[in-house]
Amino acid sequence: MKNFVFVLIMFFGANAFSQEHDSTKFVLDPSKPYVYLKFDHIGPRKSHPNGEDDAGLWLRLVNNCRLPIVLRASGGYPGEPGVALEDEVVEQEQGIQIISDQDSEDFQRREELRKARLKHKPEGYTYEVSGVVRVQPGKDILFSVPLSHVDEFWYMRVKFALDLDKSSIAIGPFTYLPFFRWNIPKEERQTEPQPGQQLKK
Repeated sequence: MKNFVFVLIMFFGANAFSQEHDSTKFVLDPSKPYVYLKFDHIGPRKSHPNGEDDAGLWLRLVNNCRLPIVLRASGGYPGEPGVALEDEVVEQEQGIQIISDQDSEDFQRREELRKARLKHKPEGYTYEVSGVVRVQPGKDILFSVPLSHVDEFWYMRVKFALDLDKSSIAIGPFTYLPFFRWNIPKEERQTEPQPGQQLKK
């Protein structure tokens, strides 16, 4: 009987410890990264100072961890939902490729296309006057960038820091969240305008 009671105590004690341990996990939803970008929709956005097309890529930045995160942002544009986050447009790295003689002509054409497209790679968003936006655990924020910030040959990314102290947004350490063209759902990707074509409002 004593052994039976001892086993029960060990079982319930271990179970209580397990529940307590689960409640302190850093990631809220273990099936997702601790912070990530989620596609929302493709749609019009307000005209911005540098004369971009109104085709917008709308994303949500999701905080899936138990600490707040901080990002550099502007206050947004009047009449437009969400915030205006700083982002960076980055050229896709070229991997090592083994090309046969039969494929060399196709490869050369693609390289010429890549070089021609990169001449039109846009700049990311930076703001002379920016503030800080804080995203609490389990929350998300909506923001948009021009659809042209993602392409076959480049991608966009935003950076954030864990909100550990007042200097977090200034000195980091920072984590970069990339978003690629192929992260857009295929059915939405088919609705992308051609270069120079605007979305209907």
